[in-house]
Amino acid sequence: KNLLAPLLSGLWAMSESQGVVLSARMRDAKLIANCLRTINFSKEASVLISETGIKISAEEAHTVLARSFLQMELFDEYVFHGEAGDPPQFRVDFSTLLDCLSIFGGQNTTALRIRYEGYGSPLVLLLEEGGVLTDCSLKTMETTRSEEINIRTAEVSSNIIMKSAWLAEVFADLDATSELLRVHVSPDHPYFRLGTEGRAGITQVDCPKDSDVVETFKCKKTVVNDYRLKYLKPSEKALALSSKVSIRINDWGTLSIQYLIEQEGYPNVFVEYLCLPEA
Repeated sequence: KNLLAPLLSGLWAMSESQGVVLSARMRDAKLIANCLRTINFSKEASVLISETGIKISAEEAHTVLARSFLQMELFDEYVFHGEAGDPPQFRVDFSTLLDCLSIFGGQNTTALRIRYEGYGSPLVLLLEEGGVLTDCSLKTMETTRSEEINIRTAEVSSNIIMKSAWLAEVFADLDATSELLRVHVSPDHPYFRLGTEGRAGITQVDCPKDSDVVETFKCKKTVVNDYRLKYLKPSEKALALSSKVSIRINDWGTLSIQYLIEQEGYPNVFVEYLCLPEA
């Protein structure tokens, strides 16, 4: 019997009565930890809290942006007292956040409580597993508000929805000595092609639009763009967890790859990578 549960509930009920921006509860912290590992490539994570959920994102060199949205339906309890028009946003150390979520390190279920009291306050995580209780207080830092990469800044000319397994296999075999990944999408042959050029020479892999792995193929015109491979390789973690991917490219060459991650007993989670093309 968990004798700490009443104490846990009492402490948080008291904190909520004092007024907090966010109080949330989840049965298992591993769900969040698994999702965040798929975008963990930068030192810091940006956190945006709203009435509909928590968006956590990572960015590098103003060229790649990865984000995961944890909708409120993922939580057993989600209470937001902030202003809808001005959602709180801050940065935390990404490695520390993941270390806290995985602090017990076992295979058992780890109950999680999240509390944030507002600007300048720490992000507090309270975790409980097998009757053992621990709390983590993460320092929050002010965000540097810069313009996010947005696929909607130009018309989306290509959209492919496919099973993740094919793309995961291709990414695993990409030539690591290649600096760039060429993405070719066209209404006609080769339809969807990924290519690299490294020490092994030029490598190209095609996927026809009528392949069994393709669910949707829409392409208004031929687009060919190069992207830094080092910015997209971290997305392999999302590929490994996902069942489907959506690949979109707009007229400016901005690439969006969305990963559908299914978790038994929970709503689906989406992870997205956005990457700008080489000039």
